[in-house]
Amino acid sequence: MTAFYEFLGFVLPLAGMFIVGIGFWALGQWLRRKGYGNLLDRISVGFGKVQRMTGPVVNPLCDSLIGLGRGLSRIPMLGSKRNRAMWVELEQKTPPNQDK
Repeated sequence: MTAFYEFLGFVLPLAGMFIVGIGFWALGQWLRRKGYGNLLDRISVGFGKVQRMTGPVVNPLCDSLIGLGRGLSRIPMLGSKRNRAMWVELEQKTPPNQDK
């Protein structure tokens, strides 16, 4: 029975995110049919600019969170051999950051 609850704990959030995504897509289609397509395109361009500006700031923060997770997995009470093996495997698969 606990396996069933674990499965639901994994599937229900994914299903919820999928439904929210479909809802946003439907909202966008409805707004385009109402004549707000140009406004949506301008908003999209603005969001693209913000994403490009914040990328250099956010990437080091993401790397530091990965380092924090790696460090926590090495603490005996918080990590396990399986966690350490996962981090080693992740480090081998992930290419190092290259400055562009």
